Amino acid sequence: MKSESEPSSSQASTPTKPHVSRISNLAHAVWDFIRPQPWVINNIRQRKSQKILFRSWLAGWASLILMLPNQSLRTIGNLAYFGTLFSMFLPPFAPVQIYIFLVLQSLLGLLTGWGIGSAGMKAALAVRSQLLIQSTLQKAPASSQGSVNPDQLYKIEVFQGDFLDTNSSVMFGVFLGIGVAIFATARAYSPQFVFFSIFGTIALDIFCTIGPLYPFANYKILNSVLIASSSYLAIALFCCCVLFPETVNHAYLGLVSTILDKVKALLSSLDDVLSPMPGDFGPGCPKLKGLIATRVAVMTMYQNLTGLTIYLQSEFSIGHWSGDDVFGLAGPILAVVARINGLLSFVKHLHGVPSPPEAFANVPAPATVSSDTHLLHHVFSPDLTRESSLKLTLTEVLPHVRDATADLRAATIEGVAAIQALINAINSDRLFSRSGPIAPLEERLDAARDKLGAALESFKSRGPDAIAVAYGNKPRADVPLRSLYLGYVFGSTTVIIGDVVLSLVQTVAETSARRRKVRLWAPSSLRHVVKAVLKGRRKNEEQAFGEEERTDECDEDEDDIEEDHHHLDPDSHPPTNLFQRFMNLLHHVIKWAGTAEAVFVFRYVVLTILLWLPAVFKHSAHFYYVNKGVWALIMAQTILSVYAGDQLYNYITRIVATFLGLITGLLIWYIGNGGGNGNPYGLAASYALFTIPVMFVRLFAPAKYIQSVILGTVTVTLIVGYSWIDGHLPVLSNPGIGWSASWRRWTLVMIGCAASFIIMMLPPKSGRKAVRLRAAASIDGLGHVYTTLMSAWITENDAGKDSSFASSNWVRAFRARAITVTLQIMASKQYMMIASWEGGIRGRWPQEEYAKLTEVQEEIVAVLSQLGGTLWKLDTKWRLSLLHDTRVVDPNFITDIVSVFTSVSQSLRTGEPMHAILPETLLDRLLLHHRIGEFANPDLDGHSEIGPDQLQSLDHMFYTSAVIAVYQLMLCLDELRNITRRLCGEVPFRGFERWKLLHKSKQAAYQSSLSQMDTVIERQPLIESEKSDREEV
Repeated sequence: MKSESEPSSSQASTPTKPHVSRISNLAHAVWDFIRPQPWVINNIRQRKSQKILFRSWLAGWASLILMLPNQSLRTIGNLAYFGTLFSMFLPPFAPVQIYIFLVLQSLLGLLTGWGIGSAGMKAALAVRSQLLIQSTLQKAPASSQGSVNPDQLYKIEVFQGDFLDTNSSVMFGVFLGIGVAIFATARAYSPQFVFFSIFGTIALDIFCTIGPLYPFANYKILNSVLIASSSYLAIALFCCCVLFPETVNHAYLGLVSTILDKVKALLSSLDDVLSPMPGDFGPGCPKLKGLIATRVAVMTMYQNLTGLTIYLQSEFSIGHWSGDDVFGLAGPILAVVARINGLLSFVKHLHGVPSPPEAFANVPAPATVSSDTHLLHHVFSPDLTRESSLKLTLTEVLPHVRDATADLRAATIEGVAAIQALINAINSDRLFSRSGPIAPLEERLDAARDKLGAALESFKSRGPDAIAVAYGNKPRADVPLRSLYLGYVFGSTTVIIGDVVLSLVQTVAETSARRRKVRLWAPSSLRHVVKAVLKGRRKNEEQAFGEEERTDECDEDEDDIEEDHHHLDPDSHPPTNLFQRFMNLLHHVIKWAGTAEAVFVFRYVVLTILLWLPAVFKHSAHFYYVNKGVWALIMAQTILSVYAGDQLYNYITRIVATFLGLITGLLIWYIGNGGGNGNPYGLAASYALFTIPVMFVRLFAPAKYIQSVILGTVTVTLIVGYSWIDGHLPVLSNPGIGWSASWRRWTLVMIGCAASFIIMMLPPKSGRKAVRLRAAASIDGLGHVYTTLMSAWITENDAGKDSSFASSNWVRAFRARAITVTLQIMASKQYMMIASWEGGIRGRWPQEEYAKLTEVQEEIVAVLSQLGGTLWKLDTKWRLSLLHDTRVVDPNFITDIVSVFTSVSQSLRTGEPMHAILPETLLDRLLLHHRIGEFANPDLDGHSEIGPDQLQSLDHMFYTSAVIAVYQLMLCLDELRNITRRLCGEVPFRGFERWKLLHKSKQAAYQSSLSQMDTVIERQPLIESEKSDREEV
C-alpha cells in the first residue's frame, strides 16, 4: 500500500512541475528584489529617524527657496545650486557637536582650496607674459567697434581663452597638482576628514580651471560657491540646533540602549539553545543564522559607539549625566560585547556528536581525570554506547543544564532590561522633554542587582552540582563525562556574562545615584576638545586603504599593554650620523612610494592634471567652460579607488545612481514647471514632495551604498539647479533646461568614469590580493590575542594570592584586541564582495575558500572569548596547581600553536606554499607532549588527580571550559592550515609520508612491547605468590 506522502505516478509524470517551479523561483527572486528592505521599514517606524528626516528635508528645501527669488539668485551668483548640493552632501543628521565639526571641516576645505588657488593665481600673474596681454587687449577694441556692450565682449573673449598664457597655465597646474596631492593624502590617511578633502578638491578644481582664463587678478572666483554653501550651512546649523537637537551624550546613550536590546534578545534565545531539535543549529539553519546576525548587529553598533566616544567629553550637554559619566560606561559595555562572543562557541557543540579523532586511537580510555588530555578524551572521543545506556547523552543532560542556569539567566536578562529602562528614562529627561519618574526605575535596578548577585552566588555554590545531577551524587571518571563537560562550558559562559552584566548594573546604579538633577554640563577639559578635533588616523578597517595597516594594535593606552613591539631593519642597523639619517629618511620615502596610499595619491594627481589640460588649451577652453567640464574632473576624482574590484563596483552603483538621479531630477523639474523656464511655486512644491524619499535614502541607506547614493542625490540637485539658473540668470555657460542639462550631466559622469578607469588600469591593483593580505593580518592579530591569553594562564608572579586574575591588566588589552580583530574580520566580508567584481580574467577566484577562511576566524574569535572569560574567573591557586599538568599550556605546545598562526599568516601574506612536513593536526602534537609529560615528576604539581569533589567544583568548571576552548582552537587552526594549503599550495617532500608511516608502525610495535612488559611486570608478584602457595601445599 502506497503511503500518503508518496506521489502517485500521474503526479510524478506531470510535465508542468518543472515549469511551475521555475516560475515560482522567478517570482520569489522578483519579490526579494522589490520588497522593502529592513533598513527602510525600521527607519520608517523609528521616531528618531523621522525627526532626522524632517530637519534634513527642511534644510534642503529651504536652500532651494533661497535660490528661487531673482534678487537672492543674483546676489548668490551662477553657482547658487551649491546650496542644494551641500544639502545632499551634508544634511543635518548628526548630533550638534559632530555636525559643527563637519561644518567647520567642510568650510576649512573650501577655504584651503581657495587659498591654494589664490596662491597659484598670484604666482601665475608673476610669470604671465605682459606682451601677450597687451597684444590681446589691442585686438579687442577693433573687434568691439559697434558693440552695444564692450564689457560683455571682453568677458566673452576671456572665456574663449584669448588671454591664455603657457607660463601662467603651467604655474596653475603646479599648484593644482600640489593641492590635490594634499587633499588626496588627507583622504587616504585620515578618512575622518573626508569632507575637508572633497570640498577642498572641488574648490581648487573650480578655481584652477577658471583662473588661467583671466589676464588679471580675480580672487573672487569662488564667491558664489562660498555664499551658497555658507547660506545653506547656516540654515542647517539652525535646524540642527533648534529642531529636535541632539547631543553626542544623547546619541551615545541611545545606541547603548539599542545594544542592550540586542544583548537581551540574544540571552533570551538561550532557551532555544538548551532545547534544541535535530538540525536546529546545523550549518545554515535559521536559528544559527539568527544568532550570528544578532552578534554581527551588536558588533556593528559597538563600532559606531566607539566613533562617538571621543566627542563625549568635549561638548556642552543638558541632562542628568555628564560626558565623563557616560564615558564611564565604555569599559563595562566593552566587557559585555566581548563576552557575548563566547556564546557561539557553545553552539558549535550542538551540531552533533563528533567523529573521534584518529589520534585518540592510541590513547587508552582514562580511568581517572588526571590531566586535560584525559578530559579531551571524554569530550571528543566519547563512548556513545555507554552514554546511551546510562542515559547521559547531551540531549538528556541539557534539560538539567537549562534548569541549573534558569535563575541566573533570568536574573541576567532582568539586569539588562533594568539598565535599558533606566538609561532610556535618563536619556529622555532633558531640557525640553521629561520622562516618567526615575526613582521606581532605580529601585528596579537595585532589585535586579541584588537578584543577579544572589543568583550568581547561588550558582557558584550549587550550580555545578545541579548540572551534574544526571550523574548521581558524585560523577566518576569511569562513566562518560562528555555531556557534563559541555554543560560546564555553558555554565561557565553564563557565569561570565552574569558577572560583566552585574558590573554594568553597578556602574549605572552608582552613576544614577550621584546625578539626581538635570543640569548643563560643559566639556571636562580643553584637552578633550582638542583631542576630538585633532584625533589621529582612524583605525577603522572599513575606511582603511592599507595593505600596510597593522592589526596587532588596539585603542588602549600603551601602559595597558604588556607587549612591546620591536621592529628591526634586517638590512641595516640604526643610523648613527647625519648622512646616514638623511639616507635612511630617503629610504623610507622611497619605500612609502610603493604603498597603496602613495600609489593612490600619484594616480589622483595624474588623473587631475590630464582632465584639467583641456581647460587651458585655447581651442578647447571655451567648450570646457560652457559644458561644465570641471564636473567630469570632479567625478573622476571622487570615483577613483585603490583596487580594481572597488572601482568596478563603484562604476556600476554610481552609474545606476546617476541614472536614477537624472530621472528624479527630470520629474521634479517638469512636474513643477511644465514646459516653461521655471515656476517658483510649482518647483518649490515639486521639490518638497520628491525630496522626501530622496533625503530618506540619503540618510538611511546602508553604508556600502552611501557614496553612490550621495552621487545620485547630488545629480537631482544639479539638474534642478542648472535648469533654474539657466532660465533666470544670464550666464555664458549655458547647460540648458531639463533634458538638455540631464544629458550633459550624464555625459560628464561617463567621461569621469572612463578616465578614472583608464588610470586605474595602468596598472590595475587587484582587490583579491588585498583580501588575502587582510586575512593574513587578521590571523596574525588572532595570534597576538592567543599569546595574550597564554601569558595570563602561565603567569606565576601572584602564586600566593587567592584572587581572580582579573586584577591583572591583561583583561582590558585582551578585550580591546579581540574587538579590533572581530571588526576587521567583519569588514573583510565586504571586501570579498567587492573583490568578486573583478571577474575571472586570469581564472576563477576561490571566493568560497576565503569565505570559509573568514568563518573559521569568527569561530576562533568566539573560542578565544570563551577562553578569556574562563581565565578571568579561574581561581589563581587552582590555575597554578594544575599548571604543569596541563598539556595545552606546555611550552612546546604553545610554540606549536603560535607557529601555526605565524606560518598560515606568512603564507597568505607572501603567497608562498606551505611545507608538507608540517603536522596535519595539532592534536598529534598535544598527545605527544602528553606522553612525554607522563615521565615528569608527579609531585611537581599540587593535583595529580582530580577527585569527585573537585570534579563538581566551580573552578573545575572554568578549567574544563578553558581546556575545551583550546581544543576547539586546535581544530580551527587545523582547518585554517588546510584552507591555506588549498589556496597557496604545498611543497612536497618525497619519501616523507612512507618514512612517517614506517616510523609510526615501529613506534606502535615498541609501545605494544612496552605494554606487554608492563603487564608481565604487574603480574610477576601474582605469579610469585601462586608459585609460593603451590610450594607450601
